[in-house]
Amino acid sequence: MSSKKLVLGIAVGVAAIAVVGLIVAKKKSKKNKLSEKALEARDNFKSKLNELQRKAKKEFNSALEDGEALANKAKDRANEWAHRVNP
Repeated sequence: MSSKKLVLGIAVGVAAIAVVGLIVAKKKSKKNKLSEKALEARDNFKSKLNELQRKAKKEFNSALEDGEALANKAKDRANEWAHRVNP
C-alpha cells in the first residue's frame, strides 16, 4: 500500500468522522431548541392557567357576594310582609 493511499484513506476517515460529528451536533442542537420551546410553552401555559384561576376565584367571590345580598334583601322583604300580616 502506498503512502498516498494511506494518507488519502486517513483523510477520508477524518472527513467522515467530521461529517458524523456535525450531524450529531445538529441533531442535539435541534433537540435543545425543541426542549427550550417545550419549556417555554409549559411556563406560558402555567402562567395563563394561574391567571384564569385568579379570575375565576374573583368572579366566584363576586357572585357569592351578590347572592348573599339578594338573600338578605329577600329575607328583609319576607320580614316586612310578616310584620304587615301580624302587627
